[in-house]
Amino acid sequence: MTQDRPFSRQTGVSLLAVLLVLVVLAALGAAGWWGWQEFTRLKSEKSGLADQVATVKGELTRQQREVQAALSDLEKRQSKLGAQMNRDRAALTDIKSGGQRLWLINEARALASLASQRLLLTQDALAARRLLKAADQTLARLDDPAVLPARKALALDMEILSGASQVDVQGMVLRLGALRELVAELAVPTEASPAERSEPDGDQSWWHDVMDRMPVTVRRHEGAVPLPLSGEQAALVRLTLDGSLQQAQLALMQGRAEAYRQAIENAQSTLKQWFRSDDSRTAHMQSTLKAMGGANVAQALPQIGNGLAAIEALKRKEGDA
Repeated sequence: MTQDRPFSRQTGVSLLAVLLVLVVLAALGAAGWWGWQEFTRLKSEKSGLADQVATVKGELTRQQREVQAALSDLEKRQSKLGAQMNRDRAALTDIKSGGQRLWLINEARALASLASQRLLLTQDALAARRLLKAADQTLARLDDPAVLPARKALALDMEILSGASQVDVQGMVLRLGALRELVAELAVPTEASPAERSEPDGDQSWWHDVMDRMPVTVRRHEGAVPLPLSGEQAALVRLTLDGSLQQAQLALMQGRAEAYRQAIENAQSTLKQWFRSDDSRTAHMQSTLKAMGGANVAQALPQIGNGLAAIEALKRKEGDA
């Protein structure tokens, strides 16, 4: 009986050691499986992010082409107006006797035409009204009852512009330009290189030592977005935001309310999806865009042209005479 007890204790100790080894192996297996699942999930998310970046890059290229085309169209219109004014000036050199009367009519016509172009290109009703007033003052120098119908038509156009409810388009364009200057300062979540340790920390537990020696690196990201971005991806996201703000500026200058609204929504979506919400500058830009998106830019711009038509009729009558 005395010899059997040590043997039983040895057997119990051996079984306990085997059970401990089995538990450790099972824990290692479970940790490895979990690590592989996390690695697979992160790899899938990164692949999806690459597809989104490619889509954003294509959309940005398309928007830039549209902006260039619109700017080219504006330049052509301004060039056409300049050529017309040059022709009018050249016609003045051919004026013979009594030429001052025709000169004043041509000057009034050029001012009325410029007012219409200014309203169409920049939506600046106040500037257009000043040009119409200058045209009326030019006709007033003739001191002739024959110009009263043209002056009456100019007065009607000026009243239309005065009564129209206008948005400070130029102020909004400048404000969007200021927001574009802040895009480079906004915080974007970026990938950080994992710290490498040549030797395990002597104060950490054996379990952490085992995890540090595993060939799998596990990173955990709380939440779906925004994901950490590489330097190139962050640059593309900033470029996308800048492109949306530029589109909003162009839409304002062209009086396209729906295009302006869509550009503001695109900028807000980009901010919400890719930029850090805890950054004060991001929050400020979100609130600014929300306020600007609610501005009433959809009102119909006043239609003028009565004065220009009346002046052209007066010019034809002078030519027939």
